[in-house]
Amino acid sequence: MPVVTVANAGDLSSEQKKQLIRKMTDVIVEVTKKPEGAVYVRIDEVPRENFGVGGKPLG
Repeated sequence: MPVVTVANAGDLSSEQKKQLIRKMTDVIVEVTKKPEGAVYVRIDEVPRENFGVGGKPLG
């Protein structure tokens, strides 16, 4: 059972989440040949102040 976790800085719309879940599932099915129903996609929306890039916080 493939499990995909996507961490995103900030919030995503419901439509963006639907698109991510659909496209991530499609790629996993294509590559692994696992059935669609066995693919789990988790989206973690992390506050921007909890992310840093280049030594600086995003929030």
